[in-house]
Amino acid sequence: MLRDLEPLATSWGAYAFAVFLGLLWGSFANVCIYRWPPTPEFPRGRSVVLPGSHCFACKTPIRWYDNTPLLSWLWLRGKCRTCKAPFSGRYLIVEGLTGLLFGLAWWFTISVGTYFEPFDHRLIRFAIYAAFCFVMVVIAFIDIDHKLILDKLTLPSIAIFYALSFLLPEHHWYDGLIGAVVGYGLPWTIGEVYWLLSNRDGLGLGDSKLLAVIGALLGIRGVVASLFGGALLGAVIGIIVLLRGQQASGPASRRSAVFAVIAVASVAVASYGALTNRVVIGAVGSVLALAVLVIGRRLEPDAEDDAAARVEEPELPEPEDRSGTELAARVLALVAGILVLFAVTFQLLGAWPIALGAGLLGIGLLLLAKRLVPVSAEPEAEVTQSAPEAEPAPVETSLMRTELPFGPFLALAALFYLFAEPWILLNFHLPGG
Repeated sequence: MLRDLEPLATSWGAYAFAVFLGLLWGSFANVCIYRWPPTPEFPRGRSVVLPGSHCFACKTPIRWYDNTPLLSWLWLRGKCRTCKAPFSGRYLIVEGLTGLLFGLAWWFTISVGTYFEPFDHRLIRFAIYAAFCFVMVVIAFIDIDHKLILDKLTLPSIAIFYALSFLLPEHHWYDGLIGAVVGYGLPWTIGEVYWLLSNRDGLGLGDSKLLAVIGALLGIRGVVASLFGGALLGAVIGIIVLLRGQQASGPASRRSAVFAVIAVASVAVASYGALTNRVVIGAVGSVLALAVLVIGRRLEPDAEDDAAARVEEPELPEPEDRSGTELAARVLALVAGILVLFAVTFQLLGAWPIALGAGLLGIGLLLLAKRLVPVSAEPEAEVTQSAPEAEPAPVETSLMRTELPFGPFLALAALFYLFAEPWILLNFHLPGG
């Protein structure tokens, strides 16, 4: 039966079906984006099944003919039929974007892959790619709205996409495993090293889990390419925000913003070095990114410090002098970060023993450095996802404190790599390509 349908797979009707399927999943993505994040009323989020679709203002159930993707928003002019409450234009964007991605996935897997795989294998590949697009869209828009990357979405996705990678003939069983480990471990290591060097919180674990999802399906090259593309996008957007906020912000804010943009650009340079097997460029870019982040964060005033400075407090006794121990911990942390970055690079080069040795040594030195730091100096535990967030500061006051979430940049770069992998392998000469 599939052989009979294969000639129709490249027709306009088939593309229309793929786009329509994407619109339907885009409508469901809107439900997930709206209901899954925690709120003060629903700390654990809400079910995406019950209750059915309804107006957020008057709670009136939405009729089936008013729940058609794209068209319903247009013919109702973005308002509830009953109470005329406005619906966000994001609903239209998410549905249209998901439909476009499904159509692109159909074209890439069915048409472009005509001469490379049997038709049934191409259908399986389309299903996997479409599912990956759906997850990236949901993660990106939740991160944009709430600056959260939810465990309830990332953790199951890591296991699911790793299992699905077995259905792709070009993947080995270890590709997704290494990709997930590196995707999670690399940002975690950078965050830990950053905290040991600057005594401030670094990267959150949400982006680490997102990269683990990407690595589970796309492998270590997908992780590095996503970091490279995400860093480029972040640098461009950061420069735009910096230029727009120059008039409204003070000199300190502008200086910290400049450091943030330079750091993101340095990450792009480091990723480019890893992608093109230029070890020196990768190492220099990595060290520069870490140094700029630490210097920029140290120059940035803390809101809590500013508030404390205005309150007169009794003098406390001098803490025990641990400058030598802390210096040793920072040196070990810096060496550990460089070793882990080298481990990723050598893994890309196919040098397994060196990569494994450098990675284990780097993690060991990092754990040792953490033991040298006094417990009282550790940062407070992160607020769980169920706790409501404080109102974020305006973007122009600090670009160093995640007002620009990195998750959407990573997701967009991962989608680009998903469809452009053959072109990237050809032009960047990746090992194994």
